[in-house]
Amino acid sequence: MDRLDPVVFTDAWGSFVSIASLQGRPIPTPEPESELWMGAHESGPAGTDRPGSPDLAAVIEADPAAELGGECVERFGPRLPFLLKVLAPGRAISIQVHPTAEQARAVRARTGDAVYVDDFAKPELLLAIAPFEVFVGMRAPEAVAEIARRLDVPDLTRAVADAAGTPDPAHTVLRAVLETPAEHVAGLVREVVAACVRLSETADEIGAAAAAVVEVAEMHPDDIGVVVLLLMHHRLLAPGEYVDVAAGVLHSYVRGLGIEVLANSDNVVRAGLTSKEVNVPELLRVVDPRADGVAGRGRAVADGVEVFDSASDRFLLHRVATGRPLPGAGPRVVFCLRGRVTLRSGSGRVLELGDTGSAFLPAHEREVLLEGDGEVYVVAVPGLTAS
Repeated sequence: MDRLDPVVFTDAWGSFVSIASLQGRPIPTPEPESELWMGAHESGPAGTDRPGSPDLAAVIEADPAAELGGECVERFGPRLPFLLKVLAPGRAISIQVHPTAEQARAVRARTGDAVYVDDFAKPELLLAIAPFEVFVGMRAPEAVAEIARRLDVPDLTRAVADAAGTPDPAHTVLRAVLETPAEHVAGLVREVVAACVRLSETADEIGAAAAAVVEVAEMHPDDIGVVVLLLMHHRLLAPGEYVDVAAGVLHSYVRGLGIEVLANSDNVVRAGLTSKEVNVPELLRVVDPRADGVAGRGRAVADGVEVFDSASDRFLLHRVATGRPLPGAGPRVVFCLRGRVTLRSGSGRVLELGDTGSAFLPAHEREVLLEGDGEVYVVAVPGLTAS
């Protein structure tokens, strides 16, 4: 077992209080803290307590078969298939979509690292540990038409009407909004936001979505992404609720605190609400207007073990009570959100974890007993067998 030293990212959309509060550090932090990474992705591999202090990516690269197990390497290659994060947006994250692995590989064959940075898909699951507001998946054309009717913004109404007779109205409206001429963007966004202020007084789901759009517009004035949000489902996840987001699903995480587990990739294309590169043509190519995030809660699979179901074959997130062996086989990452727990492995290693402590369990660490008192999560690769 290896104690992990997670990597803290300081994107502008992060929170000045959330991650530091979990870790017991002073708040507010000097910079906004957006993500806490516990994995082996090349962009931010966690440190380890191995002799010589190699990071987790280097540990795995040195002996993939020993660290990941032969079955995992055969299925997914010589890299950890998943990445675990704490996600803490203090303001809306970019509107984005992730490609399939096939789409990423095809583009990289032509463009190198210009669009995508690796050859993998990036399905992800977000579990709220505090209330978490999201926009995820695109509304049906009929729902968008109703929103346009209630907003009564002529340019948006016209775009929705023009799309009605096309083969894919949702995609056509999205394209029309994103391809608004630059000189018209500010005017359209301001009209839409003003209409949302009026609509936010309505006590229904559309009114709540309009109010959320107004809040986002405060941080992203004159950004066309503000209009795109109205084409998407608005949800507020309560603690313990999650959303599973596959490739092709349009999404933006607005604010909150959550645990995110995803395939070990950093491939993303953005369409707004960001200072990073926006790639509208690629986003329009890979987005699936019919794809939605799948929301749910944990499902008990054994005494003291819940799973958060995902369509991905690269990760499975568990919540585990103490006083029992950890679930899963192959490489695993253990994360203690709160409390103090002890891991006892069959090899004789004993590791204590406190608040936000984490550990990497290589494939050869088969049975690991969890003791103590804490809220503990385990990420494993589904379908692997103990060897």
